Amino acid sequence: MINIRTIRRLTNNDGLTLKNGKIINYKSGWQVATEGIETTNINEVIPAIKKYSGNYEVWFADGIYYIDKSFRVDIKKEALSIGRAHNQISIFGWKRSNLTYC
Repeated sequence: MINIRTIRRLTNNDGLTLKNGKIINYKSGWQVATEGIETTNINEVIPAIKKYSGNYEVWFADGIYYIDKSFRVDIKKEALSIGRAHNQISIFGWKRSNLTYC
């Protein structure tokens, strides 16, 4: 399980994807979130991570931490469909480390 120090090291527009509490990187596919929370309080991040045990993402941008329950999908079209169904702004492409807007 990651700790608060790891979260504190995130810089603006930086993030992590975790699987069962460990940082993971895939070589291909698309990461899509189905639900999440936003907070400016770093002390709320770890409890949120515990809530989403399994696969999740933690992103930090402009003073806000985003914690999303997410999973990897092989097909971009499927990931976009899931993202739209869950009102997500974007999906993450592993091969090129890029965002695609839903």
